[in-house]
Amino acid sequence: MQKIVVVGRNDAGKSTLLGEIYRGLTAKGYQPMVIGSGIQDEKPFLEKGIPSAYITIETPETRRDLADNMERVMRNSLNKIEENNKLIQHAKHALSELNKVRSVLELGQIFQNDLPYPSKLPDTFLLEAVGIGDGYKSLDGKQVADILVTVVPAGIKSELLMENDNILLDKADVIAVTKIDVTSKTVANSNVKLLQRIYRNKPIIPIVASEGIHTDLVVKEIINKMGDPVELLNKATYNRKAKPIPAH
Repeated sequence: MQKIVVVGRNDAGKSTLLGEIYRGLTAKGYQPMVIGSGIQDEKPFLEKGIPSAYITIETPETRRDLADNMERVMRNSLNKIEENNKLIQHAKHALSELNKVRSVLELGQIFQNDLPYPSKLPDTFLLEAVGIGDGYKSLDGKQVADILVTVVPAGIKSELLMENDNILLDKADVIAVTKIDVTSKTVANSNVKLLQRIYRNKPIIPIVASEGIHTDLVVKEIINKMGDPVELLNKATYNRKAKPIPAH
């Protein structure tokens, strides 16, 4: 199952962009599971219309990134959806049996309107990595990611962009330049051009995530690197099946 990781400095706009990416992917037939870093609650994701069933907030240990326990977090997220779906199916079956008895007793039917529908199994993970202090040198975000989206605030100091070993910039599949609307036009343009000179073969996309401006271009770049959503779901379902025990 593919993992899209959104990384960047604190207050760079990662959560807002992640919400826009979620909306863009679901519109194209994908069903991501969102995993937040635990620096904040799930409110920004809920405000973007992400159902709570597809949100997991994980607080990593001090000085450790989400990568350290990602497999456990993803597995638990899938298990939670599957368990909820089983409970819904059991409730529907129990209600159906109860209605059979009520029908015999001429008591009338109880409708299932209040029961939720089972949730579609996610086919991708959309992860927000822990905020980075002064630079983009953390290894964890790239170690987890199949697709790495690095968020850079437009007003960042150009010296930080020019430092060596900025792994999260060097390895990024997409670089999203945020807060264009609240940054001096001269500074923003200068930093965008600097990024374009350093990373000539990467998509550098200036966005206003809070307004959804150009976030569709970020989603387009991500989808270009992903497979067909039906194929991803089939793979996810296959990988969840228990492996046969070899004969002795």
